[in-house]
Amino acid sequence: MFRIELPPGTHYASMWDIPDEYAGMTASMLQRSRALVLHGEVDVTILTFQHRKSFDPVRDRLRASGAMIDGMRLINVWEDVSAWTDDQLGAAMTTFNRPVPEGWEPLKAREADEGRHVRELRAESGRHIQIDHFRPDGTLLASDRRHGEGMRDRSVILCDTRGNPLGAWRRASSFFALWLDTLRRDPVAWIIVDSKTSANSLINYSRPDVVKIHVVRGSHLQRGGEAGTLVRSRRKVMKHLNSWDTVVFLTTTQRDEVAALLGSRANLKVIPNSRNVPREAPSLSRPSGRGVMLSSLVDRKRVQHAIRAMAEARGRRLRWKGRLEVWGSGPLKRKLSLLIVKLRAPVRLRGYSPNAVDEFAHASFSLLTSSAEGLPGVLIESMGRGCIPISYDMPYGPADIITHGVNGFLVPNGDVKTLAAQIKFVVESSPTDLAPLREAAYKRALEFSDERVMGLWASLMAEIAARRDTSKAVDR
Repeated sequence: MFRIELPPGTHYASMWDIPDEYAGMTASMLQRSRALVLHGEVDVTILTFQHRKSFDPVRDRLRASGAMIDGMRLINVWEDVSAWTDDQLGAAMTTFNRPVPEGWEPLKAREADEGRHVRELRAESGRHIQIDHFRPDGTLLASDRRHGEGMRDRSVILCDTRGNPLGAWRRASSFFALWLDTLRRDPVAWIIVDSKTSANSLINYSRPDVVKIHVVRGSHLQRGGEAGTLVRSRRKVMKHLNSWDTVVFLTTTQRDEVAALLGSRANLKVIPNSRNVPREAPSLSRPSGRGVMLSSLVDRKRVQHAIRAMAEARGRRLRWKGRLEVWGSGPLKRKLSLLIVKLRAPVRLRGYSPNAVDEFAHASFSLLTSSAEGLPGVLIESMGRGCIPISYDMPYGPADIITHGVNGFLVPNGDVKTLAAQIKFVVESSPTDLAPLREAAYKRALEFSDERVMGLWASLMAEIAARRDTSKAVDR
């Protein structure tokens, strides 16, 4: 087993939540965290900010599946602060920047959700007016209240162990900072932030003994937008790139576009995701007709394009050996099911499975039809099992991984007819003709192994440590 040398410090990965049926971003974070534990011989703590009644079921699932190994743990701000004593809570007094709003009072339990009480009355925008968070013993821990004209004013109220208010902040990020300040450094805390939601909350969190690294996993541009049209959820991060020790992009293409749009900076780096690639080369001889698609059933993934392409590729044939299995869940399941029936498409929705990646080893081709990605791990997982990827040439990632006609196929973004023609070509090719593509796909996937990618992370951390040491020497 290879080993990487890391600068001293305590390691954290920041996520907003760990979904029960997680996909690419969470899988990539867990992969990197396991690799740091195994090859860097450090412990990694996953930080979460979503309120749940208990994260124990999440921990149990992650450990049972092997996604979280010894040396990894998961903690949550609400769980931790719920256990604080009045003395610990009293330390927050100096950080409050607003009084408790006049007329505030705790909610009655009109609607309970995972230990929260939510007032049924909402603003015209649909946002909650007040959410109360409770400790396991039923006492009020915190109240998040929107008020004032347009619900623009916010008070996050912290309460003592009896549920009495101590004071308030204008932003939830102040509450999160209070918690983060209690975490171990030894001598510094390395916090890698994967979630854009938690990144927005940590932009202004700056401490001399904290290193912040943000990994940008998706496109920063509006779908179909021209350069300069930033996605609303990423505007805050993109306008404050200098607040991070390093901002990591998954592809050179996206890093360069951000630099051209917002200005070149020394702290913009490129490190791709790593994936577990089987050590043994996959079987090159397999039937040509079976396709597999791992995808959430949401708008951005455009699974309807895959369904339409499969129907078009089959044409009027009553018998055709091509078929597609879609593994994943989401709100569009019913709509997509109806489309499959309407088009008589050779497609099956198989639902979510944490082991769906194993299906690539027995499939001929995979599809990716998203409008945008960061660096799609499913392409690497497919190629690492000898499954030929057919992907839209979207921003970003596919063109950085696939060489068209050599180890997979790239299709103009959104072009269903060309996608159908490419599927038809693969399905109707012989296993012998496809074997060289499978072999080339596997070799390409090996370039995204833990050994290579973790070497890049080790080099980046060493560079940051050296830069900080130099800065301290100049200060002195």
